[in-house]
Amino acid sequence: MKNMNKVVFAFVAMFLAVNSFAAARFASVSVKEGNVRKCASTQCGVKFKVWKYTPLEMLSVSKDKQWVEVRDFEGFTGWIHKDLLCETPGLSAKVDANIRQSPSGSADVVWVVEKGYPLKFVKKQGSWLKVTDGEGLTGWISASLTWGFLEYKK
Repeated sequence: MKNMNKVVFAFVAMFLAVNSFAAARFASVSVKEGNVRKCASTQCGVKFKVWKYTPLEMLSVSKDKQWVEVRDFEGFTGWIHKDLLCETPGLSAKVDANIRQSPSGSADVVWVVEKGYPLKFVKKQGSWLKVTDGEGLTGWISASLTWGFLEYKK
């Protein structure tokens, strides 16, 4: 577990060490449910909850390097402990969206996600992204309906 903490910290530090004019850097939530807080401490109130694969834009790191200031797809900001973040590519649905069987707007809908639903990125094909919820559901969503790791790779 200590090695994993070192890897996550190195990941966060590496991406935050960039020039402020560089592209956004993202991490995703590594646990089933996490808290984004008002300040960099467990003593601070919870601003909002996040779930596994929720992408968060990393803005800064606390002085003790234990907390990361983040922003979600709606622009809400707060602090999350570094141990709750990973580099697994996560995406959020920007709107209620259909997840389709194949990468086509005419393909059958396999499930529908609500705005903000976190998804794990699997691969890209044209303007479509193959995603999973990590619980067994897999399908395709139009990249234009998502926010997260692919924002800075376009």
